[in-house]
Amino acid sequence: MCSECRDTGWVQERLPEGFTTSRRCRCQMGGGVASQYGRLRLPPLFADARFDNFSAGDYNKEPRKHQVLTAAMSKGRWFADGFPMESSKGLLFHGGSIEWRTHLAVATLKRLADKGFSCLFVEYQDLLQALQHRSGDDDERDELASKVNSVDVLLIESLGERRPTDWAQDTIYSIVKHRYHNRLGLLATTGLPLSDSTSEPRPAMQSTSSAARYQDTLAQRIGRQCAEMLESICNTVQVEVRVAERPVAVPSRSHG
Repeated sequence: MCSECRDTGWVQERLPEGFTTSRRCRCQMGGGVASQYGRLRLPPLFADARFDNFSAGDYNKEPRKHQVLTAAMSKGRWFADGFPMESSKGLLFHGGSIEWRTHLAVATLKRLADKGFSCLFVEYQDLLQALQHRSGDDDERDELASKVNSVDVLLIESLGERRPTDWAQDTIYSIVKHRYHNRLGLLATTGLPLSDSTSEPRPAMQSTSSAARYQDTLAQRIGRQCAEMLESICNTVQVEVRVAERPVAVPSRSHG
């Protein structure tokens, strides 16, 4: 890890006038030891995300949460350790909080980078906006599209977050299809329910995820064809923790 930027690629500097500015770290410009994760474009919030600092909770206090999150973490490790020999070329982390699923997805991506694979983190909505509105600079847009299509493993965060348009659905389908046809790795996270059958929580259960508040499913957001292709190349990793609703206490009536 770069001691100066902690692998975020950016360093905060205090100016004489009292303002704070950001500059590219020397590890990104060949001025120091090459950053191991600098080219992943990780958001600062998750720059330090690793498997060994992920908290799955206390088993004695929250056994169900511990079981679900430990299983999700194991799937991420298993995938990274077996890539690219495993038949599955992707993982889809779904449900739970964005902190849980993105932490695990980034930890998986970094483990793959440790093995020497080229990796890239992109946020779904930012990716679509960048491809659609790249200030008219076709060269920059083509460079981004090239990176998205060429890296060994691509991580798309918050898949389907943007309201669907024909252009957005066609674009994400093209990216997923390219990864499928070229046997390239794909990681994705989503807070959306995957199908109609999971769009609402069971009456006797209370979800800790905000996913149940969405009316749309992932398939509706990215298109049925894209969702089916995603399902064929990605194993789903549940990060959703469901807990039984606590019974409502009924005050006893006083007698006499």
